[in-house]
Order: sequence, then C-alpha cells, then structure tokens
Amino acid sequence: MTYTVEKCCRSCGAINVEDILFLGDTPLADRLLETEEQGQSEIYAPLTLAFCKSCSLVQIRETVPPEVLFGGAYPYFSSVSPSLLKHFRQSAESIARQCALGPDSLVIEAASNDGYMLRRFMELGVPVLGVDPARDPVRSAMKAGVPTRHDFFTRAFAKKLLAEGVGPADVFLANNVLAHVPDLNGFVAAIRLVLKPDGLAVI
Repeated sequence: MTYTVEKCCRSCGAINVEDILFLGDTPLADRLLETEEQGQSEIYAPLTLAFCKSCSLVQIRETVPPEVLFGGAYPYFSSVSPSLLKHFRQSAESIARQCALGPDSLVIEAASNDGYMLRRFMELGVPVLGVDPARDPVRSAMKAGVPTRHDFFTRAFAKKLLAEGVGPADVFLANNVLAHVPDLNGFVAAIRLVLKPDGLAVI
C-alpha cells in the first residue's frame, strides 16, 4: 500500500510536530468489500496522531492517496441517514435566508456526495454545483438532477471552473471534508478563488 508520512505540519509547515498516539495499522474507512471480493486482503495503513507545537493543529501523519480513499466503488451515501437529511435541509434553508439566495445566486459544494444538501437549495430555486471524487454518489446525484462534477476540489479545479465561466459563488459548502484533505492550505485557497469577496463559506 502506498502512503506518505508527513514530516511537517499540514497547516503552518513547522517541523516541530510531535507524535501523540499510534493507532496501529488500520484498514481504510468505507472500503467495504463486494461479495466477489470476499477473501481478498484488506488495505491497511499506519495511523499516527500528531500535534503541531507551533499552531496546535492535531493531525494524522500518514497520507493515503485520495484516489485510493475515494475512488472505485465508494459505498457511503449521505442520503441514507434521515437525521442527516433533516439537519442539512434545515441548514440549507437557514443559509438561503441569511444570504438572500435566489435564481441569480450560486451555491458550490465540495464533497457533495449524492447531492443530499444541494437538492434543498434547488427546491428553493437556487442554482447549484456539486463536486465529488466518488463515482457512485456522483452518479446518484446526477440521476436526481443535481449538477455535479466528478473530480477533486483543488486550486487547479477552481481555476478551471472560473475559466469556464462558473462562479464566483455566493456560498461555498464543505461539510465533513476539510479533515480529509491532504493539502489544507491548497483547499482553502481554492475556496477563496471560487467565492465572491462577500460570499459565505460553510465548513
């Protein structure tokens, strides 16, 4: 299994990062085996929790390639949880009111999964765009009519959107994604690129 071990802080770049807990070699989350895969070896990677003495960020040392984590038959679909749907429906309504969103607005969501939250904005008449690297949730979102790009949200992708005339956005959503991004600063810089100066980022 290919993975890299980060020597510097993922946020501030300092080298005085101290290991605080080793959780052993751990199977990857959301890598449920299909019936025909039973008996095959699981993918494992070390999991080391570390603390940056410069900026206080607690982080994981190891980086598994995002294509390994979220590629293939990624089985997690946000819409299976009624309580999650209720929460994000209410959140979407609150954001739409707060930002006075309408048909001339744009909401972009990174790691939009199956479009669980963007659907409510669409019901309110607000244009949306989802971005997600997982094939099956993206297919589900597209089938439900939620415009979604099958890709990772990066600086390069943000520049591509703007070059295509998409954006800038009034609202940018990143629910439960920043903690899974290997390049924290790049991800935040990409948000800044696609968000209006007076826009709202919900992380």
